[in-house]
Amino acid sequence: MADMADVWIRKLDSFDDARRADREFWQSVSPDARVAAVEDLRQQWASLQGADDEGLRRTVRVLERAKR
Repeated sequence: MADMADVWIRKLDSFDDARRADREFWQSVSPDARVAAVEDLRQQWASLQGADDEGLRRTVRVLERAKR
């Protein structure tokens, strides 16, 4: 994740400010970098769990809607 290699620190006064800062940060990151961040976290989780690196599971469900 070359785009997010820098470390930055912000002092915030509340959890609401922290949520806004997080949102601003992730909106400033490119979509490809966001996907790379998710993949990096997924790989870290798999490593910590001792799981095989199987990738993301895909689940599809067909839901039937009630007639109106």
